[in-house]
Amino acid sequence: MSMLLSLFGCHGNMENGSKPEGALLSYQYRRSDMRISPSVYYLVEPSEKGGVQLTWAKNASDGTVIRVEDDALVKIDALMWQYKLYRLKENYRPLAHVLDGTMWSVRFRYGNGTVYSGGDNAWPGTNLKAGIDAVNAYIDSLIEAADEADIIGTVDRMDL
Repeated sequence: MSMLLSLFGCHGNMENGSKPEGALLSYQYRRSDMRISPSVYYLVEPSEKGGVQLTWAKNASDGTVIRVEDDALVKIDALMWQYKLYRLKENYRPLAHVLDGTMWSVRFRYGNGTVYSGGDNAWPGTNLKAGIDAVNAYIDSLIEAADEADIIGTVDRMDL
C-alpha cells in the first residue's frame, strides 16, 4: 500500500506522528460503501481562478464543483489540529476478514508533508473518528450554504 501511495504523490503519515508543516493545500475524503463508489467524495483545494473550491459527490453521482468561503482550508486545518488528526495511522483493518462493507480514505496535503489514512471496514478510535466527522460536517455545511451562483462545474463520477 505504501508503495502505491508513493506512486500517486502521497507520502503516508508524517513519521512517528510528527506534525506536518506549512499551509494546508488540500483536503480529500472518499468513502465507498459496498458497490457504491464513491458514496461520499470531497476535495477542497484552491481554485485556478482564485479562492477555494469544493468538488463533492454523494451516492455515486457525478461531482459538483462549487466556490466556497476563502478561509475553508484554514477552518479545516484548525479542525485537523484541534482533533490531532496527524496521529492517524496510515491504515485501519478489521481483525476478521470482511468481504463487503466500507472503505474510506482521508488526506491532508501540506506544504511540507501529507497526512494520509484509510480503512477497510475499520475506523480509528473515537476521538480521531470524531475529528474526521467534524471536518466532513463542516464541508456538508458548505454544501448546504451554496446556491446556483456558486456552481463552477461538474466532474464525471469516473474521474473522482
